[in-house]
Amino acid sequence: MWMVMSGVMFTAHMALGKFLSESYEPGLLAFFRSALALVWVAPFVSRTSLHRFKTRHFGLILTRSIFGTIGFLLAFYAYSAEFGIPLSQFNAISFSRSLFIIVLAALLLKESVGIRRWVATAIGFVGVLIMVRPSGGMELGSFLALGSALCFGGAIILVKSLSKHHSPLILLTYANLLSTVLTLPVAIMQWKTPDNLRDGGTIALMALAGVLAQTCYITGMSKGDASFLSTIDYLRLPMTASVDWLFFQEFPGPLVWLGALIIVSSTLYITFREAMKSQRKPPSGQVNSREDS
Repeated sequence: MWMVMSGVMFTAHMALGKFLSESYEPGLLAFFRSALALVWVAPFVSRTSLHRFKTRHFGLILTRSIFGTIGFLLAFYAYSAEFGIPLSQFNAISFSRSLFIIVLAALLLKESVGIRRWVATAIGFVGVLIMVRPSGGMELGSFLALGSALCFGGAIILVKSLSKHHSPLILLTYANLLSTVLTLPVAIMQWKTPDNLRDGGTIALMALAGVLAQTCYITGMSKGDASFLSTIDYLRLPMTASVDWLFFQEFPGPLVWLGALIIVSSTLYITFREAMKSQRKPPSGQVNSREDS
């Protein structure tokens, strides 16, 4: 449920960002997102002891922030008004990060990934390919979306590792603080002060949606298997397709819906499979000789 709520908040964050990209440069929006996120979390940080922010993993935190910052920058550019790919198309491409996540989870986190989960994830990626249709040519926005997917894949794996040592609030604060610093040079070059209350309020709501999305995501990833939870992200596809249709009058074609059906089906299969496995998990200390499937 944490991951589902993360999808809802990320969809709201993306939609508000796309609205704003008609008047503000993507790099500036990325800065606003991070800087205002610090304002939203400030009341919670003020009630947290400073010693909890001490860390022996600053290198990993910085690396995670660099991956995340680049991922968000590329994402803002990919679905901005300038490049104009629909939110649902961006999300379809972004799901390719599941391949990166599963490989990294198996190699770096030593998570057990069974053959059926590998197959189901691969089938989901087929759904992504159906929607992207690379044989028809790819826009610059599509390449930016692929780059964003790669960066987010690396960031997600690091979140899973860091969540063992730090609470979601600590990771969220570090992520937005470092992202604010990293995006500041871009913001200075693209600076435009919001000139009306509506724009200022929309930017604030975008930042709030981003904070809530990150909080839900970090919390969800800290409570379960990274390669399993990442597949729940596929539910963002029907969410953003609905937003495209309702607010941007962009109507996904039949191939988009076919790809969505394949992706959601593979996600639901993995979800139910994991639930069944947890119900018949052997008692502690008893070795299960069967391979994870």
